[in-house]
Amino acid sequence: MMKPAGPDHHDVAAVILQGFDRYREQFVQITRGARDRFLEARWSAVEQAARERIGLYKRAKSSVCSQLIDLADREQDWRNIRTAYVQLVAERQDSALAGTFYNTVFRALNHRKNLDDAHAFVSANPPTYTDSNSSHPVPEPGNGITRSYAGSHPGEIVRQALLDSGLGAFLADLDGDCLRVHERLLAQIPLLRARETTADRAIVLELVNSVFYRNKGAYLIGRLLIDEHVIPLALALRHSEEGIAVDAVLWGEARLSVVFSFTRSYFMVETPEPTRLVDYLQSLLPAKKRSELYTSLGFYKQGKTQFVRGYRAHLAVSTDRFVIAEGIRGQVMMVFGLPSYQIVFKVMKDRFPATKSVSHEDVRRAYQLVKTHDRVGRMADTQEFHFFEFPRQRFEPALLEELLAVAGESIELHEDTVVIRHLYAERMMTPLNLYIQQCSEFQLQQVIWDYGAAVRELAAANIFPGDMLLKNFGVTRHSRVVFYDYDEICYLTDVNFRDMPADARGPGGEAWFDVGEYDVFPEEFATFLFPDQTMRAIFEEQHADLFTAAGWRQIQAQVRDRILLDVYPYPDRARLLADSV
Repeated sequence: MMKPAGPDHHDVAAVILQGFDRYREQFVQITRGARDRFLEARWSAVEQAARERIGLYKRAKSSVCSQLIDLADREQDWRNIRTAYVQLVAERQDSALAGTFYNTVFRALNHRKNLDDAHAFVSANPPTYTDSNSSHPVPEPGNGITRSYAGSHPGEIVRQALLDSGLGAFLADLDGDCLRVHERLLAQIPLLRARETTADRAIVLELVNSVFYRNKGAYLIGRLLIDEHVIPLALALRHSEEGIAVDAVLWGEARLSVVFSFTRSYFMVETPEPTRLVDYLQSLLPAKKRSELYTSLGFYKQGKTQFVRGYRAHLAVSTDRFVIAEGIRGQVMMVFGLPSYQIVFKVMKDRFPATKSVSHEDVRRAYQLVKTHDRVGRMADTQEFHFFEFPRQRFEPALLEELLAVAGESIELHEDTVVIRHLYAERMMTPLNLYIQQCSEFQLQQVIWDYGAAVRELAAANIFPGDMLLKNFGVTRHSRVVFYDYDEICYLTDVNFRDMPADARGPGGEAWFDVGEYDVFPEEFATFLFPDQTMRAIFEEQHADLFTAAGWRQIQAQVRDRILLDVYPYPDRARLLADSV
């Protein structure tokens, strides 16, 4: 253990970096196994690896802190430790991640001390000899991030790309896959049909060197270059009844953005240069925040770092105030946000009503469950923060008054700042109950159907929302329905779905039978969720079985037997093979 007096700053910096290196080694080892898990269709191992990788960071931090415990609250030493650390990481390709790990250790050992650039890395990553912290140029071909293929025939260049990916040899029908990709691209991209592709005007397919693995899928990510036109593109591979196949070809920023959605689990993708990979991905998806892209690659702590930098940068260029979020007030969370910044902040209330049989610790466990579970594109990822600081003058008085009234035990009010001891940050969405009040008839039909699909897909992932009211679901900018209220979430297999007795009410109108903690009566959903008969009828067109206990028990049986519904980050119409399983 480090002696309390006169620590060698270089030794302390080395201990932190060694802890980071152990974390990175384990992270890479788990990530590298994704290829074999995919090829061998070991889906249980895929889920286990995802959970294990998420847990690495906390264990690495705890290990380092236990070695440096005598430096707790010795702020005066950290300036020199920071300088020594900069020297150690100056030539590393993952210096940004190393800087965030340092920040985590500093914050853990210095308790309430806010991060600042004198002691940690707040506004920028550690300076290096090879990267710039002020700009993010798009990596050029041949730089180790991407590889390129040129030719006049899309199917032929796709063939070579598949073979070079290391997966082509495992495809059940390589020729057929390439032909189907070729035909789909020609059918959907007029630019390919309208021009003559000659030898001196070749199509260029540029792909990230590494394959992106997630759940049951593998993705080749890159872009198609046609003259001066740049088209983001992804090839999605899945297991079919015949073997591995190219299941979909996705092109365009909107389609690719959904693949990298904040509602999906983290990718497993090998990369020695995370920052440069994020640079490239942001060139494909400029509307995505850097924090979201880091997080999508499994670097969720770096995502938090980037989130804070983005938040502070936005405060510096905006003038609007934090206000109470739109929608029905929650019983567990107080939610607020900045209208100009598409993020909401969620703070647990001091006390929950008697109708809520959950504790504050139950809610924290629920949010952690969502972090480590397969979100199947239907649950919003969140960032958890402690002692998060806001400028006091940016709060609307009504918001601050209500925060102090319902969550005062989590609030520290200072002259210029409001500090919240514990909160969650989440992407802003339109509450479903508000969306249906302002949408067209066609949009109403689509969103109600998608609400049912969201509930069904969550169930297929062994998640029961608990409170299924429309107010607990949101609509994204891509018009997808997403669940975001987790205080009553539980595993589907824990729920006891019961049929309502024919004589459920006694003479006094009261239920005469016992109801257990996990008992649910789906017959009540029809009137409880949809008092409006028009919406109820729309829902029943595709999801009538979700109003019956038998329908839910059938889904439970499939989950227990691991007959799992595949959930794709693209619609069925995008798929090349109808028989993929």
